[in-house]
Amino acid sequence: MRGWQDELIPGGEETTVPARPAVRGLRRVDLLSRDPMAAALFYRVVLDWSPVPVQTGLDCWVGNRRCAFIRKPRADEVPGFRLVFAGAPMDCSLTGPDNALAQVTKGRAQHGPQAPEPRPGEPCWAELATTEPARADAFWADTLGWTVEDGTYFSGGRAIAGRSETTRQPGWLCYFAVTDLDEVAGYAAERGGEVERLDHPALGKAMLLTDDSGARIGLAETSTWG
Repeated sequence: MRGWQDELIPGGEETTVPARPAVRGLRRVDLLSRDPMAAALFYRVVLDWSPVPVQTGLDCWVGNRRCAFIRKPRADEVPGFRLVFAGAPMDCSLTGPDNALAQVTKGRAQHGPQAPEPRPGEPCWAELATTEPARADAFWADTLGWTVEDGTYFSGGRAIAGRSETTRQPGWLCYFAVTDLDEVAGYAAERGGEVERLDHPALGKAMLLTDDSGARIGLAETSTWG
C-alpha cells in the first residue's frame, strides 16, 4: 500500500502532497477481533483494561488514557493487533517490507518517549521484526521521519522503537508494561492464552503473549518507555 507521499489530496484543480511527518510515538493500539466483547473481557482480566462500548467497537482505558481500541475486522483485514502511530499529516494504513502493517493518525502521541511514563497495562515499547533490515529501515525511517542507529529507530533524538532480524513472524509488535509477569501469565493461561518467556535486550525480563484468538503482544516488567 502506498504511503501519504504518494497520495494526492483533492483541492479544486490543484493537488498537494502532505509534508513529511514527525511521528513521536503511539496514539493507541488497535485490536481487530472477530469477537470484540470476548477480547475486551480477556484483556480486562489480563491487563486490567477498562473497556467502554462506542458506536464502532470498544475503547479500552488505563486511568485517563486510552491504550487500545477493539473492533471487528473488515473483509479485507486480518485479525490481530495494529500499532497506530501519532503525528502524521493524515490518517492512513502503511504496508512495509514483509507486509508489515501499521497505521498512522493525526494528533499527539499518548504513549512513547515524549509521553508520560507507562503505567501497568499501557504500551511501553514498539518493535519491528523483519527479514530484510535494510529495506525495512529505509521504508519506515523515511516514511515516519525517523533516524536509525544500531537497530533502533529514533524520533527527535529519543528511542521510539526497536528493530530485529527474524526468519519467522515478521511485523510490528507492541509491548505492554506489567508489574508481575508470573501473575499475568497465570491470568492468561486460565483464559486460553499462551506465553513464551524471553530475555529482551532492551526491556530485560519479558514475555510474548498469544491470546485465545491468536493475537500476539509483548509484556515487560517496566515503568519506562523502552
